[in-house]
Amino acid sequence: MDDILTNREIGFDLGGIMIIDDLLLNKVEEILNIKLFDAQRKYLLGEGDYWYGGRGSGKTVAYCIKLALSEGDPLNIGKPQQFCDNDYGLEDNKNRYSQWFRNMFLDIWHSLKDAGLSVREVKF
Repeated sequence: MDDILTNREIGFDLGGIMIIDDLLLNKVEEILNIKLFDAQRKYLLGEGDYWYGGRGSGKTVAYCIKLALSEGDPLNIGKPQQFCDNDYGLEDNKNRYSQWFRNMFLDIWHSLKDAGLSVREVKF
């Protein structure tokens, strides 16, 4: 981030809790060098459900962003199947998908953290 931002400007309320709002999503788009779909923005803003769709609909990206910015117990990166989104495919694909998800989540998590956003703690 080129400019210095106050905590409120990057999505924090005064209690230090991350608030996902349009200002924060604009910063996330800039950090990740992406443009969120309308359905992704609505989901991240809490204005819509986790929509249905197949591969390439942006659900996993939106879920990774929301998970990275969420609060809660640290995520155990060694066990991504405990927190990854819905698996795609047959039962024997769950492990492969969870490992793929882990890599996508960590790419997003590191990008947001490196840009100075408060992200959920992870255990390696």
